[in-house]
Amino acid sequence: MGGLWVDYNLMSNLDGLFVTGEANFSDHGANRLGASALMQGLADGYFVAPYTVGDYLARHMGQKRLPTDHAGFKAVEDEVRRRVQRLLDAKGRRTVDSMHRELGTICWERCGMSVPARAWRRRSARSRPSVRSTRRTSR
Repeated sequence: MGGLWVDYNLMSNLDGLFVTGEANFSDHGANRLGASALMQGLADGYFVAPYTVGDYLARHMGQKRLPTDHAGFKAVEDEVRRRVQRLLDAKGRRTVDSMHRELGTICWERCGMSVPARAWRRRSARSRPSVRSTRRTSR
């Protein structure tokens, strides 16, 4: 499967572009096993990226700020503000933590490398074709 070249800090050859998870070749090279993608993403996201990105940003502290008066920057900034405002105007009744917990449970029970038996049976039942759809119509 391979991936993009990265250094030991998971940064590509483009300054400031970090490549994590299955997208980089860092630990396993071109013979990467796809089944390990989840664990690679978790390891990079939880343990590696916070330190490498933070280190990169710390080295750039105190540098001259980039100008923000370019028309392209303004257009993107306005679009981001509109999207954020749309989210804030939703007036939802759930907290971010409750949605995070629910998504975590779904991923743990249905997408993880270890699936509880009850979730496996539930998932298998949903994906099993009906008897009618598998019968042959001609003999």
